[in-house]
Amino acid sequence: MTPTDDLDALDARIRAALAEEPRVSHALAYGSRTQVDVGGAPRSDRWSDLEYWAFLGKGETLDPFAFLGTLTPLALAWVNPFGTPNVVTPDLTRVELHVVPVGRLAEVGGWPNSGDLPERMLIKDADGRLHELLAWRAASPPLGATLPDPQAEYDGVLGALVLGSALLARGEELRAWDGLFWVRAGLLRLARAAQGTRQPLNPARRAEDDLSAYWWRAIRSTAAGVEVTQAHVRALETAEALAHALSLNPRAEVGAALARRLAPRRPNSCEVGGYEAGGGIGGKR
Repeated sequence: MTPTDDLDALDARIRAALAEEPRVSHALAYGSRTQVDVGGAPRSDRWSDLEYWAFLGKGETLDPFAFLGTLTPLALAWVNPFGTPNVVTPDLTRVELHVVPVGRLAEVGGWPNSGDLPERMLIKDADGRLHELLAWRAASPPLGATLPDPQAEYDGVLGALVLGSALLARGEELRAWDGLFWVRAGLLRLARAAQGTRQPLNPARRAEDDLSAYWWRAIRSTAAGVEVTQAHVRALETAEALAHALSLNPRAEVGAALARRLAPRRPNSCEVGGYEAGGGIGGKR
């Protein structure tokens, strides 16, 4: 049995258990295993998570860890920062199970349409309401077709870099590294906009497949193999290149001030992330 077969088998066990659990009135799966790309190819693979929502009847309770523990060995169990129970199996499959009152069922209709197929999502529906909500969601505009406001995204990147430069001046390098997470997210969204590529909820999702070699290396250079000030400089240079590609207002005054604040350890200006800045947007790596 392959790892994918193991994942399919565990998914089938969890789905069956949710469908049979009398305390659960409605249940659904979500995430990459309920999505397909253009042409019908699944977005999931052998490393994908398993993710579910279980809605409990009025007055009912269900311990998600105990529930999942009857279906698979658990090597780790915790509640993530968003309040969602998570477990990890001995083969490192992560399972996420939201357990909420049925009074929250209507929220499903307001979830962004991220391409999940209702027929892949639906596990249990006591009264038909979940089917209607999933159909409503699927008919709404798809998430991430375009970036709503590239200029606002770029301005946010510059703002985050201003904060990072102040943290570096103060000597808070670890905090500055943390802030680059938000900078990279903005750069990824801008790079996707420059290429006309899909905008997933997580902008780093499959970026290695979606971005050209040029933008992929530029953004990667803000994290890999550099010290923290150089990472900020390269992020600024990449942001300014993206502003040019998207015909945005580069906010030159802010960019120049940032460059001066970061100047003491500025890398060779002819390089951006270990590649020639004038190399243009090429093909895949």
